[in-house]
Amino acid sequence: MRILHTSDWHLGLDFYGVSLLEEQRRMIDEIAQIAVDEGVAAVLVAGDIFDRAVVAPDAIALYNYAMRRLCLEARLRVILCAGNHDGAARLSSLSDLLRRAGLYIFGRVGERDDQVDLGEAVVHVLPYVHTDDVRIAYPQEQERIACAADAMRIALDHRRPEKGDGRRHILMAHCIAAGGRTGQSDRAAAVGGALAVPTTLFAPYDYTALGHLHRPQTLSGAPVRYSGTPLCYSFAEADQEKSVTLLDTEDMSWRAVPLHPLHKVLRAQGTMDELLMGESEDYMHLTVLDEPATASVQDELRRRYPRALLIESGRREIMGAAPMLTMEEAESDSPLRIAEKFYLYKTGMEMDEEQRAWFQTAIERAEREG
Repeated sequence: MRILHTSDWHLGLDFYGVSLLEEQRRMIDEIAQIAVDEGVAAVLVAGDIFDRAVVAPDAIALYNYAMRRLCLEARLRVILCAGNHDGAARLSSLSDLLRRAGLYIFGRVGERDDQVDLGEAVVHVLPYVHTDDVRIAYPQEQERIACAADAMRIALDHRRPEKGDGRRHILMAHCIAAGGRTGQSDRAAAVGGALAVPTTLFAPYDYTALGHLHRPQTLSGAPVRYSGTPLCYSFAEADQEKSVTLLDTEDMSWRAVPLHPLHKVLRAQGTMDELLMGESEDYMHLTVLDEPATASVQDELRRRYPRALLIESGRREIMGAAPMLTMEEAESDSPLRIAEKFYLYKTGMEMDEEQRAWFQTAIERAEREG
């Protein structure tokens, strides 16, 4: 039996103010095609299906499209759990009815039975753990739950599979595992250490399909795999090949199947003349080494790079990076002084008197209007 493992779709996410719905629709089509071509029996989506708890209509429409492609057209079983970005209650609404279509949704710990029987394999599901949910689900354990990490351990204790039944036991969860490498787009995972789950807790399972961290990675010491995001959601991920993970339960081997985005996420730097010699339709982060990133410079570059989302000056690197604000400075500096520091950081240049006057007028207007 083959199982496709993916996670962290973040449907509805804006990338530097640009909607990625078109990119995500292409991503869904490719995942569905891989599932059909590889003859998978089930698709695991390990949390963060949406980018926020309150979901915009166009993101819901894309989710409906994805489940129609996978469940109704490809006739696959889809098992998904809520991540920290998802609204668990909304996500799991109508879950009993949707099971008849092959869609198994797990919103909160303790809501219902926590596994899906696939015949040769059993998938045990653990949505993103909220401490209060575990206390409610397992009231006899309340004294042992002092923090989120304790709650995660107890939830896993109650999901230990019965071994020796001749079947493969797979855990799907949305969490931070010890040793996992975070990235710039792992916004909620940045708090990391205290919530990290030791990989030894996953030892009873033949494979652990995780979501939460955006970099595709396999953790050492256990068959624990983050599939990573199917698209790049940060310019820091420009060097990562995005993929889904294909698991074969016969020998528990897995392989990454690359995904091909509609537009890549890339970084480039050089002098203005060097950058103008190239062109790209991809999403770009450009660093101009010999010019301030003025409006006219950005306009000229966007004629060659229409999807340049971030254009910065590298002059500050030559001049020495502008000092970052401390909390004390942010509280004590005037709005104008903070703006001057920010302008220096972004352009490598000092504000001139005309720019200071514009900003001061804006400050006074904002104060008058409350």
